[in-house]
Amino acid sequence: MGIKKIALWFILIFSITTNFSFAQVSEEFHEKLANLKWVAYAPTNFNPEKEIYPSEVSLRHDLEVLFQAGFNGVVTYGSNASLALVPQLAKETGFSGVIMGVWDFDNREEMDNAMLASGYVDGYCLGNEGLNSRYNADQVKEAIALIKELTGKPATTTEQVFDYYNDNVLVIGDWIFPNIHPFLSSIREPDKCVNWIGKNYEILQKHNKDGRPILFKEAGFPTAGERAANEVNQRNFFLELEKTDIPFVYFEAFDQPWKRTLSVEPHWGMFKSNRKPKKFILAPNRK
Repeated sequence: MGIKKIALWFILIFSITTNFSFAQVSEEFHEKLANLKWVAYAPTNFNPEKEIYPSEVSLRHDLEVLFQAGFNGVVTYGSNASLALVPQLAKETGFSGVIMGVWDFDNREEMDNAMLASGYVDGYCLGNEGLNSRYNADQVKEAIALIKELTGKPATTTEQVFDYYNDNVLVIGDWIFPNIHPFLSSIREPDKCVNWIGKNYEILQKHNKDGRPILFKEAGFPTAGERAANEVNQRNFFLELEKTDIPFVYFEAFDQPWKRTLSVEPHWGMFKSNRKPKKFILAPNRK
C-alpha cells in the first residue's frame, strides 16, 4: 500500500523536534471533543472535481467568519493543495481544536501534508464513508496506526451511523465519529430529526463497551432542494439539537454548489457559498 512509502525523513525530523505524551494528548483531546463547538468545514471558492482550491486569503476569511459566529473547533475533509494550510490558519484565527481530514490516505501528498501540519492538529480523521468502496477495514486501520505512530495524535475514521452497529467498525480509531442525517432517512420535521438522532446516540452508547468518546461528525439539515428543506427548518433543527446533551459537529459551514449527487447536497451550509449567514446563524439568543 502507498502509505508504507511515507518518507523516513519525516520520522527523523518529528522525533527530533517533538516531545509529546500519548496520555496527555489523549486526555486533552477528549476534553476538546466534549466541550468545543465543532463545525464541519469545506471551503468556499472550492471545487475538488475541477481541482479548484481556495487561496490562503479566502481560507482565512472563511475561518474568521466561522470563528466570529461562535465556533471554536473545526473539522476538515482533505489535506491536499491549499487545504493543508487550514490547521495553521485555524489556530492563528483562534480555534482551539482542529480535526484534520485525509480524504485519500493512500495519496502521498495528502499524508505528507497532514503529518507536516501535526503541530496545529489535535486529531486526524482518515477517510470518510469509504469503507468497502474506496478502502477496506485493514487499510484504514493501517493508515490510522501509521499517522498515530508518526505524529502522536489520536486518529479515527468516519462511516454512516448504521455502520457502527457492527462492532468491527465501532472499534476502528480512538473515538467514534459517525455521520448522522435524519433528513436522508426521510425524516423531515426538526423535532423528530433530533429525537431520531437521540435514539441512535443511545444505541451507540450501549454498543460502546470500551467507552470511546462519541462525536457525530455530521449533523445537519439542508435549506433547499426539496420541499421540507428550508432555512426555518434548519434553524429549528439546530436550536432543538443544542438543547440536548448529544455531542455533534455542525454540518456544514458553507453551501457547496459543486455537490450534485442529490438535490439537497449543495445546500447544507449554515452560510451560503458567498459567506452570507442563513437564519440559524442569525437566530436571536443563539448559543
